[in-house]
Amino acid sequence: MSYGQARDGYLTANGIKLHYLDWGGAGSPIVIVHATGFLAEIYAPIARALCAIGHVFGYDQRGHGDSDPAPHGEYNWPATVADLRGFIEAMGFEGVRGFGHSAGATALAAVSASNPGLVSRAVLVDPIVHDADDLAELRSRGRALVAGTLKRRRVFDSVEHAIRHLGSKPPFDTWDKAILRDYCEYGTRARSDGGRELKCDPTVEAKLYAASGEFDGLSLMLRSQTPFLVVFTKQAHEFRPAALKRIRGQLKYGRILDLADANHLLPMERPAEVARVTLEFLS
Repeated sequence: MSYGQARDGYLTANGIKLHYLDWGGAGSPIVIVHATGFLAEIYAPIARALCAIGHVFGYDQRGHGDSDPAPHGEYNWPATVADLRGFIEAMGFEGVRGFGHSAGATALAAVSASNPGLVSRAVLVDPIVHDADDLAELRSRGRALVAGTLKRRRVFDSVEHAIRHLGSKPPFDTWDKAILRDYCEYGTRARSDGGRELKCDPTVEAKLYAASGEFDGLSLMLRSQTPFLVVFTKQAHEFRPAALKRIRGQLKYGRILDLADANHLLPMERPAEVARVTLEFLS
């Protein structure tokens, strides 16, 4: 069975109106949590595949996609975690299965540790977690990410212009073409002058990158009793090797899939492969 366009919905969590997508599907709920700077829509190929085993939802984090911005400019990792918990509770869910990417994966691990019973099982694709021995590299990487993000072009002449511009350079040049189009269409909004601008302002993204070293997601992940499939890419080896070593030795539940040939944006580059391993683990 194939699934088409998701239905839009809105709810309020922690005083912020969050936009979510309901892809349908039969069975217990599955929640998709996107990476920083993105939005739920671009995980559609994975979501549609997961509809075979559950009722699939994804939401846009505060300041991302069609969700409201934080009223006081509060963008940090504890707020990201609190919004995920708030989304699950506002939907009336418990024991959800989860798919998280990057910071979204970290948020799922944190919620499962802090609120046992909310998450029953989850796939964590390249979670941003660090050991103390990773901090120097993480902070250096974070500074580079912040600087690069703040220089990013925010306004385009059209969706097609965005596709041409972004698709000609890293990291977008290796993305699945349909996902890149979805990002350029749904990740931008129309301007009064006929152009398009990014829905997630780069300053929001930069704040979250700058705060990543302050959040101890690794301890929460290792404390959780939720079964995880933790997928690592080459960036984990390059920037978070001490964390990877601790997870190998201390993860008590679930397993690790090490894809050292893959990039951090694996779900955008190889969505069919990510969907396959996620289906296997969440089934």
